[in-house]
Amino acid sequence: MRTRSELKAAALAKCRMNWSPLVLATLVFIAVCAAAAATSFAAFIVDVFVVGPVTIGIYNVFLAYDRDQSQTSLIEDMFRRGFDKNYLHKVLGYFLMDLFVALWTLLLIIPGIIKGLAYSMTPFILEENPELSAYDAIKYSEKMMMGHKWDLFVLYLSFIGWFILCLFTFGIGFLWLTPYQTLSVCEFYEDLKAEQIGKPLEGTIQ
Repeated sequence: MRTRSELKAAALAKCRMNWSPLVLATLVFIAVCAAAAATSFAAFIVDVFVVGPVTIGIYNVFLAYDRDQSQTSLIEDMFRRGFDKNYLHKVLGYFLMDLFVALWTLLLIIPGIIKGLAYSMTPFILEENPELSAYDAIKYSEKMMMGHKWDLFVLYLSFIGWFILCLFTFGIGFLWLTPYQTLSVCEFYEDLKAEQIGKPLEGTIQ
């Protein structure tokens, strides 16, 4: 696993190669989330059936960009990945992930945060391993994150200065911060995957 600084440096270098598609995809994603939040009468349904797949979609188009910076059709790809033939599989995965985190949070905030970190690789796993059930994808994320939850927490925490600065831009800065942060998480995921080489999925999930 690379250091936090190395992960962020790699992510920022890739962002700088072509900010435009990343910023535009982020803008569309934020617009979808804002529109969903406005539908208070059906917020839960919209969150699960619309925001969930789009969230999985944007994580994975950023992962695809992280691997190949020549990709520019990120908005179209975000919706394609979110609403493909495995749509219901992704909806269930997103729902279970949110449900489990919510249930742990009912106990105490800290367990909820820990489980949120443990489940955080689920969007990538659902996309890359469609043969896994939604529940197994979540459990595999837990396995991948064993011994690395603190690393990811500190990675997220390292962006707090940028987060505060973005507040002074009336939120506009988040159009650049979100890709930077998400690509850093993509780099983190790639390192986790490298550690799993030679460890078959079937043998890892309990």
